[in-house]
Amino acid sequence: MKLKIYIAGKVTGENKMQCINKFKEAERQINELGHEAINPLRVVGTWDVTWETAMKKCIKALMDCDALLFLPCTDKSPGANWELEIANKLKIPTSKFSIEAIKLFKSKVI
Repeated sequence: MKLKIYIAGKVTGENKMQCINKFKEAERQINELGHEAINPLRVVGTWDVTWETAMKKCIKALMDCDALLFLPCTDKSPGANWELEIANKLKIPTSKFSIEAIKLFKSKVI
């Protein structure tokens, strides 16, 4: 079963190229394992929006996901922590990003 997996991580205040690369790599790994990665940078689509507008788009996208994987930088991001909190409260499976976590989600999600 192909899962939609949201990637949570720090965006605000990050170097744009490094940020793009870390989300792109996470997206690649998820897609290579046969799932659909939901990359918040693609969801928002531009750097020229307010944090609030970006978060509204991201939370909306998260609502359609089967799981959330958070990057190591999540603890430094109010937005990513909020996404993680929402996912946990709605019982959307979450885990620190790893290949093993991606494989385990398949067995945990209906």
